[in-house]
Amino acid sequence: MGHCDYSTTMACVGSGLRSRFRGCLLGSLAGDCLGSPYEGGILVAKGITLMEEVVDFIRGLDSKREARKLYFTDDTAMTRSVAASLIHCKGKYSARDMAQRFSEEFAKDSGRGYGANVVSILPALGDASTEDIYAPARTQFDGRGSYGNGGAMRISPVGLCSSKNLERVIEIARESSKLTHSNQLGYCGAVLQACAIHSALHSDPATLDTGTFVDGLSRVMDRVEEGGQDGIYAGRLRLLKTMLKADPSTEDVAKKLGNDIAAHKSVPAAIYSVLRCLQPVPGIPTDNRLERTVIYAISLDGDTDTIASMAGAIAGALYGSEEVPKVWLDVCEGVDHALSQADQLFDIMVGEGGVGE
Repeated sequence: MGHCDYSTTMACVGSGLRSRFRGCLLGSLAGDCLGSPYEGGILVAKGITLMEEVVDFIRGLDSKREARKLYFTDDTAMTRSVAASLIHCKGKYSARDMAQRFSEEFAKDSGRGYGANVVSILPALGDASTEDIYAPARTQFDGRGSYGNGGAMRISPVGLCSSKNLERVIEIARESSKLTHSNQLGYCGAVLQACAIHSALHSDPATLDTGTFVDGLSRVMDRVEEGGQDGIYAGRLRLLKTMLKADPSTEDVAKKLGNDIAAHKSVPAAIYSVLRCLQPVPGIPTDNRLERTVIYAISLDGDTDTIASMAGAIAGALYGSEEVPKVWLDVCEGVDHALSQADQLFDIMVGEGGVGE
């Protein structure tokens, strides 16, 4: 059976679980670093596709590893803060602690490409006098809140935060994303991304059935999202499942599932990238499925760093750290930090006495 039920034990993935924790955070980091040069679109040489450009860039890293360093963006900066808070609080969620870390990380290093909307509320998140820590996000966009993908892009540590309790993953994903993204489309995107990571963590890539994987996510979103089966995410998951059978072009995937900064127009594309790349993709000459996934996600254009980061997190949780190309570990900033946080999360979540059980 390719996909383990959410209520099963971690025996499903055996001794490779630490590798999967590492793979998740490394995949998230690498997707961010590798995707950021392409964010917002670039001019490619006449006669070649974006996919060909990305393949040439990534496959050429070996010859440039000594001279080139790829830097992470706000995606990874905020992911680090989520992980640090969960580690500090021994796997439990503290809204105040996490909000404080978001604010402090931005104050320490504001040049990571933070969006203007989140920047406007980060000081309040770090202000001890802010009585309701969720209020700053709720006031944005005339009280409608943000539906951007900023909650989903940083959620990977939450997807790892419980070995068996999916409800806990859902709750922490929803509440932690509401610190900055109070619109339902924003926080539901974070829930979907966290559940995709959690599901990947429990799946065997050798026998994973894409339809079963998507159906499991659909059941979650049917009850989490207002509107149930008529909700936007439920509809996009149905479309995603159909598209996996049709194998459309990357341009068509971007058009139908989205490739921009809205959560509902980027999280489904990241999930599609992972599931499509279980099998070989014409134009991506590698047998490494994680590498294939990141290349494919970047090739969707648009918000490339975030979509590739989210896809990399899911793929890393599925395949483990062994599938992260060594050259990526050499050229991406922040690898040691990601490994350290992954190990600390593993020890807390599934170690003796951990609350993740």
